[in-house]
Amino acid sequence: MSNNSSPKSPPTEAQPIIHLTEDNFNTFTLQIPYLVIDFWAEWCGPCRFFAPIFEEISLEYPEIQFCKCNTEENRHIAAELHINVIPTLMFIKSGNVVHISCGALSREKFREELNSVFRA
Repeated sequence: MSNNSSPKSPPTEAQPIIHLTEDNFNTFTLQIPYLVIDFWAEWCGPCRFFAPIFEEISLEYPEIQFCKCNTEENRHIAAELHINVIPTLMFIKSGNVVHISCGALSREKFREELNSVFRA
């Protein structure tokens, strides 16, 4: 018999990147304690530059859920959140936006931002 009231321990291995849509956006952003969302579009050069960095770094932070949201396919989300520049990274703790970063980041800068927001 399992005890479902025990606190959930952080994952020990990285979770797959979740692709957010208008159907699942609120569910994930309100229920997952730590997440970072990459707002992007296929036509965006800086987004294509940053995509492999986002994927690579996601493996180093198993306690954070990494998500992507295509702004072309989810225009209502982008408009509601005032996403005017892509890529935009949104860092969320317990359902609250705690940091936003605009533009493609280097590996080092992305690690710095993740550490300052989630591991400080």
